Amino acid sequence: MAEAAQMAETSTAPAPVPVVATAPPPAAPIGATPSEELGLLVSWGAAAFYWAEAGANPMVRTYWDALHYIATALSVGYANLFPVTALGKAIGAVVMTIGPALSARALDQTRPAAPDAPSADTALLAGKLDAILAELRRQNGS
Repeated sequence: MAEAAQMAETSTAPAPVPVVATAPPPAAPIGATPSEELGLLVSWGAAAFYWAEAGANPMVRTYWDALHYIATALSVGYANLFPVTALGKAIGAVVMTIGPALSARALDQTRPAAPDAPSADTALLAGKLDAILAELRRQNGS
């Protein structure tokens, strides 16, 4: 037993494992993408239109009829069915007002440049403007 106690005293504990601090993962973007916003407008708009028009409008028999109305009202502003209830007309007006802007955002492929970082085009333009200014000063004798 003394031998076991002596062994315990002389044995060394395993070396501690170093802990390396890592950065947390990047946060998920807040909010929906423009495509998701458009999809939400179309799907929820169709559901609301179906709820408002079913039973009152003989042309709206299924969700797909409502989806057809919302999709065509969003794109061309015309469908072969029309809302007959006040709520259906309001939903159509909202879709026709907001829909084209959401469609444009969803289809826009340009990405805004960082406002702090001048682009190569800006530097090229600045160089040309400096050359023009120098030439004007030279011609005016300034």
